[in-house]
Amino acid sequence: MKRLLLTEEQQKVLRDIGIFHEDAPVRRRAQAIIRVAQGCTFKAAAAEFGVHMSTVAEWIRRWEHDGTSSLVQATYSGRPAKLPPELLERVRIDVQTHGGSIMQLRQRFSDQAIDLPVHEATLSRQLKKMGFCMKRSRSHIIK
Repeated sequence: MKRLLLTEEQQKVLRDIGIFHEDAPVRRRAQAIIRVAQGCTFKAAAAEFGVHMSTVAEWIRRWEHDGTSSLVQATYSGRPAKLPPELLERVRIDVQTHGGSIMQLRQRFSDQAIDLPVHEATLSRQLKKMGFCMKRSRSHIIK
């Protein structure tokens, strides 16, 4: 493994980013690069920062190629949501107003000719993210 050498200016920039940047993953990447430059192995740095060795190696490779801009991760779109935000908001309002079970929620939406094109587990998961609790015994939603 070749040694990572940083100039004093690079070390200062990385230290500042590692302490003051508002994004925790960016701080972590900067700190890992500093640790490797101090002689820490990829394996030890990976263990310290809770990532795989190949992840640390990728951070170093990006740093050598792109400098500080490599610390900010590109955004990935990921899979599109199955329920659009407008529909989720209608679900939230309905549950706050009427409560009941997932089946009752589906029936109310069906009566309004609104399709909820997701599985019961997906609805349950989304409701949980909104702060609602599900009673397991009868799938009732607790406000």
